[in-house]
Amino acid sequence: IDKRKMKIAASVLTALSLAQYGLCDDLFTYDEEKATRNVYGPKDWEDVDCDDTKNCPGWPDRWDISHFTVDQNDCRWCPKGASRKCSEHHQSPIALTREWADEGSEKYDVCRDQHWMKYDDSSCSWEDLEKDSFTIERHTLKLSQPVEYSDKIKAGYRLDCEGSRGRRFGRIDFSWGFNAWFYLNFMDIKIPSEHTQNGKRYTAEVQHAHFFEVPADQARNLNEMGTVSVFLQAEENYPPYPHLDRMLCAWRLAEDKIRKSCGLESISDPYPSCFQPSTEDEEAQRERRTTEQQPVHNRTSFSNYMKEHHPRGERIQMDEENFHPEPDMTDNEYHEFVQKESRRNLYEQRHYPFHAYQILIDCRTEYYFRYHGTTTVPPCYATVPDVYGELDGHENTNHWRVMKDPIRIAMRQKHEMERLLRERIDPTKCVKDTAAKVDETTGEVYAARPLQEQDKSHMSRFCWCPFWKSKWAEDRAWCNSYRKNDVKKVLYEKPYNYDSYV
Repeated sequence: IDKRKMKIAASVLTALSLAQYGLCDDLFTYDEEKATRNVYGPKDWEDVDCDDTKNCPGWPDRWDISHFTVDQNDCRWCPKGASRKCSEHHQSPIALTREWADEGSEKYDVCRDQHWMKYDDSSCSWEDLEKDSFTIERHTLKLSQPVEYSDKIKAGYRLDCEGSRGRRFGRIDFSWGFNAWFYLNFMDIKIPSEHTQNGKRYTAEVQHAHFFEVPADQARNLNEMGTVSVFLQAEENYPPYPHLDRMLCAWRLAEDKIRKSCGLESISDPYPSCFQPSTEDEEAQRERRTTEQQPVHNRTSFSNYMKEHHPRGERIQMDEENFHPEPDMTDNEYHEFVQKESRRNLYEQRHYPFHAYQILIDCRTEYYFRYHGTTTVPPCYATVPDVYGELDGHENTNHWRVMKDPIRIAMRQKHEMERLLRERIDPTKCVKDTAAKVDETTGEVYAARPLQEQDKSHMSRFCWCPFWKSKWAEDRAWCNSYRKNDVKKVLYEKPYNYDSYV
């Protein structure tokens, strides 16, 4: 029986979901126990349908703005360790292991990358992003690149951040096999981490999602995307990571705006260093600052633009400054930049200028896991096997780069990330709505797709010390053990940079 034909007989929860989002829109959840006939748990994400691309909450991240179109659901349920066969696939996430770099392991394979990932900042300042780029989605805490409408340009939309060198997306340079830069689309914080490393799951995973702005007839790898991830790990009695606090305050402010618009009281529990509404006058002053002192734009997030405009020759306009082939800094200038960052105390940076790749900077490593995969929410953008069960190339592949070192954070930051997702208010219906699985006793949330079985098509590698010399002093200290032929120690016993100097 076709599951979609059974939606008429939906349960009460389904009816509530339909009332919120419309008759034809499916949703996904991380909690199998809350799955219904149009709210699908992870095992059935391949059934999440999208009949209305202008308003489709079940496919939250659209990529139509680039040179490729996604119009089908590519999710497959291929769980790690299960007997179910998925033929050839590269579903994400997977379990990352240092065995990929251990020549004594049967899983060993050579990393072909020849240099670190260079990155250039966006023209968006913190003030640009703070306006309305921070959103609390059903499945994640999101920071989008802001986009505005302009009738002066053919495409209609462009990046709403103009700096001294034009409107520039953040961009990153992947080594080996790519003839152009990847451009930053959005940043998600997934709670907990979706990938594991050597069997360990982390508190959270920060995912920087990129698009590859090269037409199919020019690209050596057709129509692809890239995600760069950094783990966050909460530890008892560890000081808060200020850059995360800065973002948490922005998400709290976004939360407060939604609650106020819904006629709900502000969250009563204060969070250190964040704005906390207390009087009507203060609220009025804040609203005046927002509406009177800031220019008014017909503005939307990058993700919302992609949801609203199915590609029919209509795409975002990118200024020529985005396509300059050379990085902003020479190798020597990058080296000086890294040395400066190495000397700076990670916990005294609240007033530093915002950088689109600040989290990538603060993990203080150049080494990473890499593999070919998919996105981790429906429709799991990817190439699906053909009728023979084989993958035909890597069109729509999501190229993962997952940094080896986590950033340590405070337990209070873990709790606040969980609270924001757990108590999320739908901005249109003003009711609580989250895709996360919530532990009603502890308050912990789980909004991570289960691990998928690793397949040869993932082409998994671990890129580390033997392949290039890092500019980070922490990396070089960590690599010293490898150069002393103590490979097992550096791969497994002391796997992080801070193990080498703490």
